[in-house]
Amino acid sequence: MLRVLRTYGFWLVVLTLTLASCNTTKFVPQGEYLLDKAKVKCVDDKKVDTGKLRTYLRQKQNTEIFGFWKLQLHIYNTAPTDTLTASKKRLAHNAFKMGEAPVIYDEQLTAASMQQLQQQMNNMGYFQASVDTQKVVKDRKVRLTYLVTAREPYTIRNYEVDIPFDAAREIAVNEHCLVKKGEQFSTATLDEERERITTAMRNRGYFYFEKAMLEFTADSSLRSREVDIRIHMAPFVEHLDADAQKRLHTQYTIRKVCYQIDYDPARLPDSVEVKRMDDKYGNEYSWTGNRFLTRRALRTSSRIEPNKRYAEWRVNRTYAKMNGLPPVKYVDIAFTPVGDSLLDCFITVSRGRLNSVSAEVEGTYSAGDWGIAAGLNYSNKNIFHGAQVLTVGARASYEWRTNGGRAIEAKAEAGLLFPENVKINLAYNYQNRPDEYERNIANAGLTYFIPRKAGGRWTHQFNLIDFNYIYLPWMSEKFKKDFYDKSSVLKASYEDHFILDWSYLGSFSTYNSRYPNRSYMQMAFRVETAGNALYALSLAAQFQKNADGSYVLWKIPFSQYAKGDFNFTYHGIITPKHHLLGHIGLGVAVPYLNAKTIPFEKRYFGGGSSGVRGWQARTLGPGTFREKGTAFVYDKQAGDINLVANLEYRYKVLSFLELAAFLDAGNIWTIYDYPEQPGGVFRFDEFYKQIAWSYGVGIRFDLSILIFRVDFGVKLHDPSRISENKQWRTAPNGLCWKDDMTFHFAIGYPF
Repeated sequence: MLRVLRTYGFWLVVLTLTLASCNTTKFVPQGEYLLDKAKVKCVDDKKVDTGKLRTYLRQKQNTEIFGFWKLQLHIYNTAPTDTLTASKKRLAHNAFKMGEAPVIYDEQLTAASMQQLQQQMNNMGYFQASVDTQKVVKDRKVRLTYLVTAREPYTIRNYEVDIPFDAAREIAVNEHCLVKKGEQFSTATLDEERERITTAMRNRGYFYFEKAMLEFTADSSLRSREVDIRIHMAPFVEHLDADAQKRLHTQYTIRKVCYQIDYDPARLPDSVEVKRMDDKYGNEYSWTGNRFLTRRALRTSSRIEPNKRYAEWRVNRTYAKMNGLPPVKYVDIAFTPVGDSLLDCFITVSRGRLNSVSAEVEGTYSAGDWGIAAGLNYSNKNIFHGAQVLTVGARASYEWRTNGGRAIEAKAEAGLLFPENVKINLAYNYQNRPDEYERNIANAGLTYFIPRKAGGRWTHQFNLIDFNYIYLPWMSEKFKKDFYDKSSVLKASYEDHFILDWSYLGSFSTYNSRYPNRSYMQMAFRVETAGNALYALSLAAQFQKNADGSYVLWKIPFSQYAKGDFNFTYHGIITPKHHLLGHIGLGVAVPYLNAKTIPFEKRYFGGGSSGVRGWQARTLGPGTFREKGTAFVYDKQAGDINLVANLEYRYKVLSFLELAAFLDAGNIWTIYDYPEQPGGVFRFDEFYKQIAWSYGVGIRFDLSILIFRVDFGVKLHDPSRISENKQWRTAPNGLCWKDDMTFHFAIGYPF
């Protein structure tokens, strides 16, 4: 393996150097020039966002990786110029397909870019701005710099509202007005104000009011770099006929709501039977077609109600709610005026695919052991005709051990999701290790969650009941001798116990889909506690205790602990292709009263594809802990405190290909000083010295339905080697492929 990695590494370096040395002007016609660089520079105002201005350029240089390496152009230039043979034709075809043709400098596009920049500066209030270019020509390449002189921006002196429409004028002058005296002029702000007024009017029932009916007039003829703004109705509004004027000034009310279910436009209108929902909902509700959802599911998913004013927000919420129903394929909402101030609403609902079955078969390889696994999953998105989703799955695996043994595992699970944001789940897992143990794990849970609303930032999830039961009917004598009888901290992981806990998960995000290229942050936190109610019951009922002094229920001790987790991620979007992300994660779990340790499945593990990527999962920590030659070291590398920090730069090369470079830091520790994990306890005066560091590079493939990720991590600081004074893994002759470098294959981003 080491030899293979070194060989591939050597050829990767050779390929990189070869591509870098390619002639970038190979396919540039004679007499023309390659646009090597095109950038925007503001010479007098650092507040001007030149990165945003660059998006208005009509011609940009070839795609660059890390800001300097034109990889796709180099690939394009590897194509042979002589394509007489079939092999050379294939090489040329692949190079042209994977690469990017050279960008030929065009003076007309440069002039158009200057006009675009000038217009954008005017839109931002820099009416006296000027744009010039600086061109450097060398070796058939052009380096072009657009020099923007902003000068002092114009500000708003007066703002006049000239709208002969009482309702619209009232909205335009209220405290939410975005146009303010003394602020810098911006056409973007004016457009947002038109949108605000229009939305407010439509939410008040003015169905025929449109954004195009509002216009701004700006007078910038003043000599004091100030501008007067006036908002007024568009000229075409005055020329509307009497009926249109009446409709414009009318507040509309919903008369009836009709659900057109499984709508077929080929059916004749007179062949459609309209049915009342039932007496409970009155004559205002009706439906046509083949109803696949219950009346209650239809009603509770709609915010459009009879006898209430038309409101744009109700329409948007109805779209969001009904499109979110699993059995619904698409939704369309239309309104028909009835009389002078009434609207009939028609909600078209089309059913999607309700049932799905999937199967998977895969081969596995872990620590020299080969195996096979197979799974089967079934889903029904409308099991009780109320948009309830039933999922059932089963999976089984068989592994051949190098020591002649085998390992068998089978798992079955079922979940039922209600549209009221309630979920019930059940799971059972059976593990059989003939040379170690036999274990049964059962889980049951009841969850209530509040999803993120449109335009909102928070999501909430309450795990009201989370029950875990672990039962080991058999354990080998060798397993007991080597591990179970010796370790008090890990003993609880391999003895009968159960956990009854409650937890809350909250998340917060400033991401706005309307501005996908704007930086944003995300936070997630979890609070979990277990065993408190059972402990109170044990005290009151005087339950029996086991040899360790813990209360037992049905002769099985129950866990009692508190656990908290916090994660913060900042997505810094430099440009749409260049992102810089920072992440911090902190977790603490404390056992108390009826437990001396945290259950094994609730403890933290270091390393892995989403942690410190210089280590494989579950091989880092706790603290400076290091043990060789023990078969169960994997089980000892768990802790009660988790700290991780990541810095990652991402660059999108193609729509489906992204490169990354990262720096990771972190470790895990134990709350108490367990003899089986020497060096693992957390101490305030020592922990910062025990932070593990790693760095590396990665590649991501966007397959539309998922992100496939490969990361290559290298250890920089290994706390387990502090006692040897070899913790800094920087000396070339000291690095080892086996111990210091790790590949990770994962689905999705690490954070």
